[in-house]
Amino acid sequence: METGSDPKTGSWVDDRMASLNTDAGNADAARGWSLLQQQRRKAAARRTRWTWSLSAAAAAAAVVVLGFPLTRAFAARCVSACVELASSLHTSLPSTTRAEHGRKLAPDFTLADANGKAVKLSDYRGQVVLLNFWATWCQPCQREIPWFIEFQQQYRPHGFAVLGVSLDEDGWNSVKPYIEAKKTNYPVMIGNDALGALYGGIVDLPTTLLIDKSGHIAVMHVGLCSRSDYEGEIKGLLVE
Repeated sequence: METGSDPKTGSWVDDRMASLNTDAGNADAARGWSLLQQQRRKAAARRTRWTWSLSAAAAAAAVVVLGFPLTRAFAARCVSACVELASSLHTSLPSTTRAEHGRKLAPDFTLADANGKAVKLSDYRGQVVLLNFWATWCQPCQREIPWFIEFQQQYRPHGFAVLGVSLDEDGWNSVKPYIEAKKTNYPVMIGNDALGALYGGIVDLPTTLLIDKSGHIAVMHVGLCSRSDYEGEIKGLLVE
């Protein structure tokens, strides 16, 4: 989440980084601070209408998670102080299922899954699709993925499918071991900035869309959402 235009959030992050710098043996803090400044500038340039605001602590957590795909150990330490607060604040934007006449068609794409099989979004027409943009280093993503595995198992016979698109910068090197360890039962692909741009720019993770049977975006969640919200929305779309 971009914080360059929010002085209060920026100040909170500065204080957090200063405290990390004082930790004995924290060799990557200085590097992390430099990367965070770069990420602020990058996120500012990529801000879109999907960008949302949160409390200072939750905003800093998302910035740090997004900012350090190459220093995941650092990101995990920094976000650990924030993730529980973010969860308690229900970090997803308030969202309701959009009326059918007001839904936009989800941009089509084709990506290879972990087995090299082509996965095309439009091939899932006639099903309700949960499309999840995530990364292995994103703690809120880690919390949601077990739910998606259960949703895939429970609702697949009723015309439902989960598709995961990882935005890990080192691609399958991180993603394959992760999905194997989690026994992920739905297709996972590797995304990129071009795909993110098709969806208005994916700045914050997780970003999750529920796509109706006609291929239109019915719901969009940015940030951690509750399991009950997801399940209610899935059930509602299945009966449309």
